[in-house]
Amino acid sequence: MKTPASRVSGPLAIQSAPQAAAQALREAIISGELKGGDRILEQKWSAHLGIGQPTLREALRELEQQGLLKKLPQRGTYVAQLSPEDYRRILEVRIPLEAIAIGRAAARLTNEAEHELTDLVMVMAGTGKEVDVRSFHDCDVLFHRKIWELADNEYLQETLEKITFRLFVFSVVGRWPDTPNAFSERLAAVQQHMAILEGLRSRNPLKARTAFIQQTIRYWNTQYDLQLNEEEIMGGSLAHL
Repeated sequence: MKTPASRVSGPLAIQSAPQAAAQALREAIISGELKGGDRILEQKWSAHLGIGQPTLREALRELEQQGLLKKLPQRGTYVAQLSPEDYRRILEVRIPLEAIAIGRAAARLTNEAEHELTDLVMVMAGTGKEVDVRSFHDCDVLFHRKIWELADNEYLQETLEKITFRLFVFSVVGRWPDTPNAFSERLAAVQQHMAILEGLRSRNPLKARTAFIQQTIRYWNTQYDLQLNEEEIMGGSLAHL
């Protein structure tokens, strides 16, 4: 099975030291090494990563912009925490905007893009009860970024990136691989993405949007008990999208 990295086309981007440090801290959050509310001790992490504190501060600013860290005046920088109400508010903004992207992507879906999205979902599915949380997260992000790219609207893409990145990170933290419901939770996420992909394969914007909205609301309500309401989120109609 291909890994996310094996699907990258074109030359690989070379990470700067701050970018590499930010990636290491992101992975520490995803793995649970850093937990919500933990303080980032600059001296400790700069020594751990073998970088200077100015370089680390650049990395911290990147993660703060992505919503993964919060800087509190006179207190330091802490790993962010998302409550169910935070999830709900993010999704109330994300779902209508991504529905627009889904519709545009369905009309522009190529065979190559379809195969790429299919490969990503297959990696997310994994085998048996084993799951690599970081690989799942990477594929989840790549899946949605590919859809936003197909939508061909850089403003929509930038907005969705800013709104949703923290959601992709914190939604996997602490859920796998050793929790009691790990397999069923991962299966539900995979089924959600498969249904979204089927909607895209129709090449019909309305069908694709409807599948995305219904599957996304169902998934978050079932897994997180958010009680999202489709009519409230979408204004009672999909026709205006």
